[in-house]
Amino acid sequence: MPSAAERLEPKLEAVLCRLCERLGELSVTQAVKIPYLVDLVANHILGEPITEGTHQTWKMGVVTREVWFYAQQGGHIHDPFIIKGSNQHPGGKRIYLGGEPDVELTPEQLEIIDVVADIWGGYDAKRLGRFTKALNTHLDSDIWGANQPASIDEDAFARLAAGWEAFNRRLPSLDFADRRHWGEPIEDPAEYLERELGA
Repeated sequence: MPSAAERLEPKLEAVLCRLCERLGELSVTQAVKIPYLVDLVANHILGEPITEGTHQTWKMGVVTREVWFYAQQGGHIHDPFIIKGSNQHPGGKRIYLGGEPDVELTPEQLEIIDVVADIWGGYDAKRLGRFTKALNTHLDSDIWGANQPASIDEDAFARLAAGWEAFNRRLPSLDFADRRHWGEPIEDPAEYLERELGA
């Protein structure tokens, strides 16, 4: 666990700075979950993650571990953030930009962060938690809360497709035992899901 004297890894710090620039203040939930989405997209597009963060399966969804402990300890005196407590917002703390990061990100990295912020930055805490869990449906339910690694592979990326979130919300209420709703056999499940989910 990072101590109060430690700063975030430079690239993780730079990603949070860019998210603050794009979204304004960040809730702790946004700060711990959106870097995971950034790395998921970056891994697909660039072939590697950007943040150098540890994305884990916590009870309320995927959490970037270093950011959680950093925010709980109030940050570091020499970092580019201002962390303030707030009774008006769930989670209590907000992260504001108060300086510049130590490293510059590439234009491609910045573009990925901006796209992720624009698409998922408006999700509330509950929705971000459900969404990050839905990207890891291959994991058993007992993994959530066990702080195991979350996936940033191609399967998780495919679940970013527009229809996946809606499908995942409906999944618990679907009755697969009722054969009246069955269609024709599916020869290629991956091709079928890609077509149906618009991936």
